[in-house]
Amino acid sequence: MASEPIIRHETYPEITPPTEGPLRRDTHTYDLMRQCIHCGFCLPTCPTYAVLGVEMDSPRGRIYQMQAVAEGRLDISDDFIEHMNCCVGCRACETACPSGVQFGKLIEAAREQIQLADKQPEARTQTVPASEQEEERPNAQGSVAGKLLHRFFFDYMLPSRPITTLVFSGLKIYQRSGLQKLARSTGLIDVANGLPTPFQGKLKLPEQLMNSASGDLFPDLLPEITYAIGVRRYRVGFVSGCIMDQVFRDINEASIRVLAANGCEVITPPQQNCCGALHVHGGEAARGRELARRNIDTFEQYNCDFIIINSAGCGSTLKEYDHMLRDDPAYAERAKTFSHKVKDISEFLAGLTLNPQMGEISRTVAYHDACHLAHGQKIRQQPRQLLKSIPGLRLTELKEADWCCGSAGIYNIVNQEMGNELLERKMNNVAATDAEIIATGNPGCMMQIDMGVRQRGLAMKVVHPIQLLDEAYQQGGLYDQAQQVDLEHRSSGRQRQKQRQTLLIGIGLGFLLGLFLLGRRKK
Repeated sequence: MASEPIIRHETYPEITPPTEGPLRRDTHTYDLMRQCIHCGFCLPTCPTYAVLGVEMDSPRGRIYQMQAVAEGRLDISDDFIEHMNCCVGCRACETACPSGVQFGKLIEAAREQIQLADKQPEARTQTVPASEQEEERPNAQGSVAGKLLHRFFFDYMLPSRPITTLVFSGLKIYQRSGLQKLARSTGLIDVANGLPTPFQGKLKLPEQLMNSASGDLFPDLLPEITYAIGVRRYRVGFVSGCIMDQVFRDINEASIRVLAANGCEVITPPQQNCCGALHVHGGEAARGRELARRNIDTFEQYNCDFIIINSAGCGSTLKEYDHMLRDDPAYAERAKTFSHKVKDISEFLAGLTLNPQMGEISRTVAYHDACHLAHGQKIRQQPRQLLKSIPGLRLTELKEADWCCGSAGIYNIVNQEMGNELLERKMNNVAATDAEIIATGNPGCMMQIDMGVRQRGLAMKVVHPIQLLDEAYQQGGLYDQAQQVDLEHRSSGRQRQKQRQTLLIGIGLGFLLGLFLLGRRKK
């Protein structure tokens, strides 16, 4: 007699929609989700879908999952978290979307919801039957060490200039003392990378990525006020950034010089802090909003015409302070005013009649569109316009110039396999150009592409467009003349001051002599 089949009954927990956070019904985020018409135009533009071919790793699939969580049809499970964290956040889908879905705001909301659930373990339930559960694979992000590193990075390092400076001074000592060369030549990096730690196999790439940080070990604050060369046309605030000011200090200095060369008095507030971009992209929205409030308080004091930023990822977030603080009655209007003043440096300069005193830069340059500049801020032609304005420079187009390079903030560190896949595609196109220089307007892209250039042994430099404009002004002698004019102004100012002092002394002596003679006459 045939045996009866064994029927096992598994009990699944009831799924309830979140009671707090952005992924809920009757919220602004839910309204943004419902704009998606599921047409699929986004699929060919999505880097992760191009690599994986999985619907749940496409913008359309991710929005479907977000809406299911908001409606109580899907739990914030490990699978949900994996699909959300796999997204590079490039926002190329926004450029392709005929319905204007603001996917960048949605993926940030989803990651904020994940962080809220992570802080409330009871909010997360296991959706896989117990009999099918596998032993959880250890990973750096989920380990205790990974979580402590996450908290240090977001809660202590980025919001604090002294701690950020201390961390990067250690990196610079490692690079400049010969330790980096020794570690690479002796294989110590490979040994450390292979040790059985939560970061096993993950240490080599960050070490390669930050190859040569510029600037002093303990850099001074940038000048609070840099006066315009010639007639002042604008008073602009300058956001120096945290990572940008530590790793690419020379780009910040070049940006200030170029702004001054074009009639801007540049204000760099010493009390400014991290813009919060990495926090918001990583789901740490509450901390991001706190940093946004501080920056608004800081820049309001200076009454600037515009607020200038030279980092694409930071600029995208600064322009969305109004969205981030829309529910804060004390800051909503102030954030709107702030965001409307924010301009990427290429966007701002392209709107001016540039100072024409440039020397010739005989180089062939290819331009890579940083995702948060091209897709997040819709700025494409302005950087190219600036490059074309430089005498002698030849601009050659890069195939798939707006395809993500795989940097995406800290994505290339926490999702190394996917980041490397995307870099490989980018570098195939870079290598196919005849360019001597790759120019791009974001520090993360610069580090990622520069790493790719070194790995392939290509004879190329990776720079920010503003560095080429700054070099052209140096070649044209503009800064030398400006320095001479400044010295002459100071010299004439000192002469006028001496003349005033002599005049005042003469008047004083005359007054005393008059009193003396008047006194003798009375006697």
